[in-house]
Amino acid sequence: MAERTLLTNARVLTCTGDRHERPIAADVLIEGDRITRVAPGIEAGPARVVDLRGATVLPGLGDAHTHISWPLDFVFDHATVAAAPPAPHILDVAAVTRTYLESGYTFIIGAGTTQPMDDLLVKDAIDRGLLPGPRIVPSGPMIAEAGGLGGDGEIMEVVANAAELRENVAWQCGMGVRALKLFISGDGVVPEFPSEDVYMNDEMLLAAAEEAGRHGAFLTTHARGSASVAMAARTGVRIVHHACFLDDEALKALEARRGDIWVCPGLHYLYAVVNGHAEPYGITPEKVEASGYHEEFRSQVEGLHRLREAGIGILAGGDFGHQWTRHGTYAAELQRYVELAGMTPAEAVHTATRNMGEAAGLPLGQVREGYLADLLVVDGDPSADVTVLQDPARRRAVMKNGRFAYVNPEVYP
Repeated sequence: MAERTLLTNARVLTCTGDRHERPIAADVLIEGDRITRVAPGIEAGPARVVDLRGATVLPGLGDAHTHISWPLDFVFDHATVAAAPPAPHILDVAAVTRTYLESGYTFIIGAGTTQPMDDLLVKDAIDRGLLPGPRIVPSGPMIAEAGGLGGDGEIMEVVANAAELRENVAWQCGMGVRALKLFISGDGVVPEFPSEDVYMNDEMLLAAAEEAGRHGAFLTTHARGSASVAMAARTGVRIVHHACFLDDEALKALEARRGDIWVCPGLHYLYAVVNGHAEPYGITPEKVEASGYHEEFRSQVEGLHRLREAGIGILAGGDFGHQWTRHGTYAAELQRYVELAGMTPAEAVHTATRNMGEAAGLPLGQVREGYLADLLVVDGDPSADVTVLQDPARRRAVMKNGRFAYVNPEVYP
């Protein structure tokens, strides 16, 4: 018989879709790794009963743009990490996955590794119960086009045509990669490769999408400029990272795939850079100005309003791990959606819960019957103040697969 747990005296934020939803008074019954009932006054019979004393239960959070290769002390030194001895490096990666879990994140989608097997090795260890960590949709090495950003091959795979790209996708999928990250635009932080640059072409992306689909995998793209976003949308990419510039053509291409494509903006990263948070680490005001990030930030905020109006799904996540976007501060992304993109707090939470399940095609991200019992227990109401998700002292516990994966020792000594 499956293990049964009853969470009582709870406030439940179900994340089933209402952008104005608030927590409801209810119990949550869990059998094995699934939620079997959400209702007030459940009579569970034989079960472990946990009195939450009025705390809020919501789905475990998710991040769709993760680089677990970046250690806790990472400072934009990709080449150093790539060249690090594998044994101590993988311990750094394990520390990052533990940080995600203890921050309330039970699901992550990889967006490129710095050492090729990072996501795969740690996912295997987590799945076997050897390490604490979230569910992982694993990525592999990022893929660049010869001559474009990353085309030096220092930390990325480099391809020149559709045949080479298909071959690389097949190789990575054969290893177990399920989220293939392609660089199809530049990035103003490297001025010689501006954000509006476009790399690869429709033929290459269509070939990559077809090959990924054969293996049950999908494509994600670094796409900052409008033309690259439009190309990603019309060629079958599932997750578009950044999408900082959006013209009418890009928006129309995204609308044509509504419900089958998601944008993961990484808004907090741009916010932090343009507000000087990276200056102590060498990203000077002069470098920020040269990057064009001030304009890019303004454009991305405007674009998020347009995406919401068009009903394009937004996924939380974005390049956390730099010292100005430190590991463990992942929920700051949700705060920016409320402050800058016009979202309600509940709507922002949905980008890290309900939307994640839809994008991944998995029964997670909602507190409802039949869904995976990956849950976060916090003091306070995130649908009234989303910043409570950033406070470790308010984080009571994290459940994964119906079991307590983290319990705050300061709350439950």
